[in-house]
Amino acid sequence: MVIFWSIIINFCVVLWGPCIALVTFVQNCTKKVCSAKESRNANILSKALGGLVLFGLFVYTPDTFKESWQGLLDIPTIMISEHCFGIIVFALLVILLSFYIMIFGDNVGVEIFYKYERGRMIAIGIQLVDSAIMIVYLFLINVNGNINKYYWKYILLLDLMMFAVIVILGAIKVAYTKDGVCFEYNTVISQRKLFVIGDNKFDVVIENEDYIVKNGEEEVRMKKLTPRQIEGLEEFRKLTRGKQNGK
Repeated sequence: MVIFWSIIINFCVVLWGPCIALVTFVQNCTKKVCSAKESRNANILSKALGGLVLFGLFVYTPDTFKESWQGLLDIPTIMISEHCFGIIVFALLVILLSFYIMIFGDNVGVEIFYKYERGRMIAIGIQLVDSAIMIVYLFLINVNGNINKYYWKYILLLDLMMFAVIVILGAIKVAYTKDGVCFEYNTVISQRKLFVIGDNKFDVVIENEDYIVKNGEEEVRMKKLTPRQIEGLEEFRKLTRGKQNGK
């Protein structure tokens, strides 16, 4: 179990630290229903915490990151010396499963319309294929007993890069909760979440081919939407009008 937890911890340092920090920078991390001011303050706070994570990893304690990365590079050597192929594969599957629980579990109860849906699905496909190649590569090393870490490094790098690409592409979206309480528009550069509180109501209007969503307190204007995102906004318009009519 020492090897299992060692791999988990190394992945947490190399993957989860930067990944969670990346999420805070490309997403509006406000979860609860709140006012515009509270939403902005919560978003700023989450980005400050994400910045602290990156500062801690790469500036304050860079040796920790380097040691964890080296620990991942040494996985083939550890596997041969300790005869622990099964434990290592189990640890890799736990990391993979945890990542997809994070990105898909957060979408429960939310309708999402990604701007780059095809690119996101391709990135997910590449990441899953690379993870399978990673396990096959370790299996071949385990069978042959020949430790060759040259390709392992690039397989590992591609895996980590795809995690980042999936997070970034998954952030560029139009989304709303199925209860019609929250609306989100994200271009990565701009991350807006609108909530309805009290007697406020959402209103969706079209102005000069731009879609505008208002909640009685603030508004968000959306440009260059894909047909799929426009379809999502039309569905959101029907949802909000249905709620206003008591349906």
